Amino acid sequence: MGAPATTISVTIEGACARLADEEGLRRLVAHALAAEGVAEPVGVGVVLVDDAAIHELNRRYLGHDEPTDVITFPLDGGAGEGFVNPGPRALGEVYVSCERAAAQCVEWGTSPEQEVRFLVVHGVLHLLGWEDATPGARERMLDRQRAILADYAAPADG
Repeated sequence: MGAPATTISVTIEGACARLADEEGLRRLVAHALAAEGVAEPVGVGVVLVDDAAIHELNRRYLGHDEPTDVITFPLDGGAGEGFVNPGPRALGEVYVSCERAAAQCVEWGTSPEQEVRFLVVHGVLHLLGWEDATPGARERMLDRQRAILADYAAPADG
């Protein structure tokens, strides 16, 4: 019996299916985790939803009565302490509004698919402790997102 593997679950709801594929998002999250030096097995959930769903999450859990582009829910769960074969440490969940991504991509001059990937990486960085509450911290985080995505998009050597 080996060590537990990293678990990345992806759920794509409704019309969001045209903006991303599950396997592509799993690879992206794995790439972002590796780029950030995460060597231990972890669990990450990614859920693509519409504005109504993310609006409800934003209202219920953060007290903001409006839709947003990405929300993260860090989890403090361990690796199933006390179990014989524990799973990976749960980092948390990333919820992305595909409708917000489609609207924002126009402003940034990207495609909706690129914006979804950008927001997923943003959420993963938040799960890993990155913050963007100040202008300086936000710029550092955005620079890191861009670097991770540029590396992910770069053709493999060989």
